[in-house]
Order: sequence, then C-alpha cells, then structure tokens
Amino acid sequence: MTNKNYGDIKSTHPYQCFMGRWEGLCKTFTPKGDFIESSAVHMDVYWNELNKSWHLMEDFENLYGVGKTVFNSDISVDGKYCWAKSEQLSLHGTELTPFNYVFTIDSKISKTLVHNNHYFIDPNNRRIITHKLRDGETHIFQIQDFVRIQQP
Repeated sequence: MTNKNYGDIKSTHPYQCFMGRWEGLCKTFTPKGDFIESSAVHMDVYWNELNKSWHLMEDFENLYGVGKTVFNSDISVDGKYCWAKSEQLSLHGTELTPFNYVFTIDSKISKTLVHNNHYFIDPNNRRIITHKLRDGETHIFQIQDFVRIQQP
C-alpha cells in the first residue's frame, strides 16, 4: 500500500474537503421520482500534487444499468475550477462555496451526461444529488450519501 496524501483537514483550499476514504449508498430514481434500486459505493480521494491535482477512485458495487464499475480519475485544479479527461470520462467542476461543488461529467461508461451537486453536510458527511441525461432527456436521478471513514 502506498502512502496517500490526504492533505491537512484544517485547510480551506478548494477540494480539500473531498480528501479521505468514504463509504456511501447510491439510490437511483426514475425521471418521475420512483425508487429503482440502491447500491454501495466506496471512494478514496487524495492529492497527487497538493492543491494542483487529486485522484478520485470511485467503486460502485452496481452502477445502475452498467454493473460493477470502478472509476479512476486524476483531476487537475486551478483555484476553484477542476477538470479531467480519460477513456472513462471528461469532467469539469467548480467550487461555489467552501462546502458546495458542482460537476458536469460526460460518462463514456454509462453513456450519460451527468450533473452532480456535492453538498457537505458537515466535514465527514456529504450528499451528492445527480441528474443524468441520455440523448438530451432525463435518464435517471441519483442521491449518494457518504460518510468519511478515514480523514487527513
């Protein structure tokens, strides 16, 4: 196991609040709001280069419509803005407030355009509200609730 740089928990630099290991549950809903299913999600987020690039590993035990899926993304940072591009996705994100972030993700895996709103309820609890579109139409909605199990 390599040492991972989770940064300093007291830092207020953009994206520092994401650092750590997280366990979560992803709930999926139809466009009309009917519950479809839920699945566990495991996440590990750490700095590649402090305040310049971070790594996101997101392991879905069952990504809706796809199955077991692991995303590994190196995400570059410029102030409050971030971006990534890989064979799995292209991503753009922005810090709106110190504990509210928005992301737009073009997922090559689920073939959807994903709009995520990350809201930190407190330093160790985060909710992601997701709107996924396919061919310009709402495909599904998801809510992911995470608890940080290892922090900086």
